[in-house]
Amino acid sequence: MVSAITPPPSSAAPYRLANLANLTLGYTVYPSWTQKDGLVAMTSPPSPPSNDDSSKAERYPLIINNALYTPPGVYSVRQLVATTSPLLDVIISRLGPDGPNDIPARTVLVNGLAASLATTGRESTLPLVHSSQDTARREIVIQANKIAKTLVGYVHDSIDPTNANPKIRLRSPCEGHLWTPAVAGLLLGPRSDSQLMELYNEWLHRMILLRDSLIPFENYDKVPLVIPRDSSRGIRDLEEPRKLFLVHCLTGTIQHVAIVDLAKVFTARHLPRGGYGFQYSQGLVLPAFLSGSTSLHLLRYHPAHVYDVESEVLFDYEHKEYIDAPRTELAASEAVSEDGSWNLPSLLGVDTRVTESSLAIDAGKDALRSLFKADKGSSKGTSSPILSALSAQGASGIHKTIVHDAADILSRPGLVISPRVKDGHGNTIHIIPTSDPILKLALLGKFYPENVILSRERDNIDALSKAGKGFAERLVILDRINEKALS
Repeated sequence: MVSAITPPPSSAAPYRLANLANLTLGYTVYPSWTQKDGLVAMTSPPSPPSNDDSSKAERYPLIINNALYTPPGVYSVRQLVATTSPLLDVIISRLGPDGPNDIPARTVLVNGLAASLATTGRESTLPLVHSSQDTARREIVIQANKIAKTLVGYVHDSIDPTNANPKIRLRSPCEGHLWTPAVAGLLLGPRSDSQLMELYNEWLHRMILLRDSLIPFENYDKVPLVIPRDSSRGIRDLEEPRKLFLVHCLTGTIQHVAIVDLAKVFTARHLPRGGYGFQYSQGLVLPAFLSGSTSLHLLRYHPAHVYDVESEVLFDYEHKEYIDAPRTELAASEAVSEDGSWNLPSLLGVDTRVTESSLAIDAGKDALRSLFKADKGSSKGTSSPILSALSAQGASGIHKTIVHDAADILSRPGLVISPRVKDGHGNTIHIIPTSDPILKLALLGKFYPENVILSRERDNIDALSKAGKGFAERLVILDRINEKALS
């Protein structure tokens, strides 16, 4: 049991979440890049060449049974694209010069990659369809398309057939990826041979795997990706996790744990399954919304550590199933105001930091729980137009409005649940005002996820009074910007 987060090294600068009230979260770390600048070459495994008497073997005597692989190390996305480029360079080189009326071979092959990385079309390897309410799939589609555009750009930058090794041969099993008609015409035509087909298949498959490995990370181009020392297949290590992730994408609901587990493959693959984030050797991976993102499902990489003893730490939920967590029903007696004014709690004006953390290890599962403490200062009571309007509706008998103190709710044991509606008591609305993003997130985590409404100061009052379920009283977190604290 660790009673507090390990103090950072004396030389380490504190790391702050700029979009979360400038919260200090551990200390800054710097990725240990295998090669900080430039490109990292793909290498062949230390296996002896196979014996092959075919004419192709005579033409290309360097034979690799296993696919060329990326050596262990820490890589940027651009570098991982570069490790696959020798395969494409060999294909372009051995296809020979393009005819005067031909579309350049490199253009045909890269366009084929773009079609495979697309989320629509015949050649798509991630054909996701989503409704307007399906935020998870919509975010994944948008993310996949952004990554595809980046990867195609890096491929264009890294092509250099003049340095191709014409002796490379490898065996690459068919992965079932459809080729565009133009690619098929080129690689099945007189300029090609069966080896070029396998080289293209291998290159295409690795680029698809790389795209999928980056999907969890909103800032995917900043993430240091780790090929561990015990890896025997490089980027192909993603194959089985990718299949599992595709099952989530193509069937049912995409759970957050599926995105987190996919993110671990090239960062912290030895951590247990589950959790909402984690620390690994090169930094932290946390939900993107903690950094002010509008994404509800993606993760974000931070070059920081909060725990200095173990490089890999899983951040897990306090309760595996919220339905089994202890509950406290919110009572009207806990109200602090019913007249439209309140003390507006905010952490924006104080120095907030993580002050306590515990690490528990039970049956192979790690959990890091962070408790945020902050001084509570007094502020002048502030009148709210939306609350005044709700109070006026309450006075007319439409419903009753009760205002609660955020700090009091956060001090309740277990998860706070809204009272059940009683006959003859009308529709009560419980208001919890806060201007601070940390308190807002803390309240969202504290409430039992039922009839909890996040409302802004200028939201439509009629819509607010009708939102939620009718069998329980509404819990409204009123999000209001504290302009004085921000100035």
